[in-house]
Amino acid sequence: MKKILIWARRFLFALLLLLGAAWVFAEASQWLLRYRAQKLFTDIRTIEVNRSSSTEAEAILSKWSRYGTTISNCDGDLCRSSLIIRHLVPAVLRGVPGEEAWNLLPRLVDHLGLRNEGVGIGFTTEHGIVTRKEFGEMVALPVEDWYIRDHAYVPDLDVWTGEAAKFHDYELRRVSTSHPFRMVRNQKGPYGVLVTFKPEEDPSEKAALMNFQFSCMTQFFPCRSEREILPEGWQMLQEQP
Repeated sequence: MKKILIWARRFLFALLLLLGAAWVFAEASQWLLRYRAQKLFTDIRTIEVNRSSSTEAEAILSKWSRYGTTISNCDGDLCRSSLIIRHLVPAVLRGVPGEEAWNLLPRLVDHLGLRNEGVGIGFTTEHGIVTRKEFGEMVALPVEDWYIRDHAYVPDLDVWTGEAAKFHDYELRRVSTSHPFRMVRNQKGPYGVLVTFKPEEDPSEKAALMNFQFSCMTQFFPCRSEREILPEGWQMLQEQP
């Protein structure tokens, strides 16, 4: 019996040590993604809509492609490219949709400072010139918040800001006469925040609409609102009629 107790203690100690090491590795991975996100953000801000060349945009995509997934499509002289870099917890810890789903382990992980997250960039080029650029940050919501927005399934805080030479038709419908050079909308229902502004927008507004916060990627307690990622974009959305 004594030997069994000794081995049980050793096993428990080894298990705790292994779990601790796994937590440290996951936490370090989140900090590494945050570091890369800030560097990627710095790089995309060097691109100027209507001025920078497709070669400059491609250089940024090439620089960061080894860390994420890149997609590029061209139709004649019109090309669209994007890059997403993600940090994902193991599948068993991510949870499954459904208001009645138990999701015990994912709920536990929510209280350990670990979460799915990612960053991304996008470019549109026409005739070799960048006509649209985008930057986005995605951070998982805690499981208990997935259905609090009118019972819609919202698992992430997904925030994107883009600068564009011209608005798409669906964006024009969101532009107000009081602010003709910017628009904001949800991606779908209450999910996500998408902001687009034109080069003619006031420089101070441009700065506010690109004022991404990265603390949600590494802080121990989870963020629960897009306001914590992009305050100005969230405020714009609240002010819409």
